[in-house]
Amino acid sequence: MATARRPAGLSLLELLIAVALLVAIVGIAVPAYRGYVDAARDGALLQRLQALRVFQEDLRLRTGNYGSGRHDAAAGIATLSAAIGWVPSGDDDAVYTVLANGGASWTATVRDASGRQLCRVFPGSRPCPP
Repeated sequence: MATARRPAGLSLLELLIAVALLVAIVGIAVPAYRGYVDAARDGALLQRLQALRVFQEDLRLRTGNYGSGRHDAAAGIATLSAAIGWVPSGDDDAVYTVLANGGASWTATVRDASGRQLCRVFPGSRPCPP
């Protein structure tokens, strides 16, 4: 007695299940990836602010006060460089804004070319209040 052979390949139901599993995996993986990218950008922005910190502390040791200013190479604004003697590296296209809060603290904001922004209050590198 001969048995009927099942045709090779996937049935429609098996294909739909495989597609549903792929959609679920992508739905979890994409937001996680974006979170990693955002965390990396924030880390790069914080590193840029840490470079400013050295110049601010040096100015405070010499004068007793922190400096204020702005650096925006695209707009030709470099008041921060004049105030604290800091110049970003040649390939830095970020916009920096620093506000001295008297001799006790200073607030720095940096925005990169993609529009991502980070604000910190120093000393201590606390996030800026909302």
